[in-house]
Amino acid sequence: MNSFNIKGLQQGFTLIELLITIAIAAILLTVVVPSFSSLIESSKARTTRDSLISSIYAAKQQAQSERINVYLCSSADAASCDATTSWGADWLVYEDNDSSGSLNSGDVIIINGSSKTSLIKSTENQIKFTPTGHSSANIFKVCSNTDNSIVYEIKLNRMGRVSHEDASGDC
Repeated sequence: MNSFNIKGLQQGFTLIELLITIAIAAILLTVVVPSFSSLIESSKARTTRDSLISSIYAAKQQAQSERINVYLCSSADAASCDATTSWGADWLVYEDNDSSGSLNSGDVIIINGSSKTSLIKSTENQIKFTPTGHSSANIFKVCSNTDNSIVYEIKLNRMGRVSHEDASGDC
C-alpha cells in the first residue's frame, strides 16, 4: 500500500488569500443586496395587488350567492370602515344585512384584508356590490413602500370586472 507523506504540503489559506476572498464577497454583496431589496418590494406590491383583487372577486361572489349587498371598504382597526379614499393598508369586506349602507353590529365581516405595502388609494371610500354582481366603478392605486410611487392601478368597472396594469407617478 502506498501512503503519501503530506507533512511538507501547505494546508489552509494564507492571510492574503483570505483578504482577497473577503473583498470579492463584499463587492458581490454590494451589487446583489440593492437588487434583492428591489425584488422584495416588487413582490410585496404584487401580493397586495393580488390580495385586493381576490377580495373584490370574493365580495362580488358573496353578493351574488347570498342575494345581498356586500361592501368593500378601508379599515384602520379591522372592525370599522374609514371614510377616506386614502385606504392605508387594510380593508374589510362585509355583508350589509340591514341595508344601511354602513358597517354596524348586524353586519357580517367576511374578509379582513391586509396589504404588504403602506398605502392604497382609491377614488371611493367604499365599494358596493349588488346582488346582480354590479359595483361602483373605482380605481385603486397600490403604492410603493420605498418611494411612495404608484406601482399598480386596479380598475373596477360597473359590471364588477377587474383589470390591472403597471402604473407610475406619485401616490
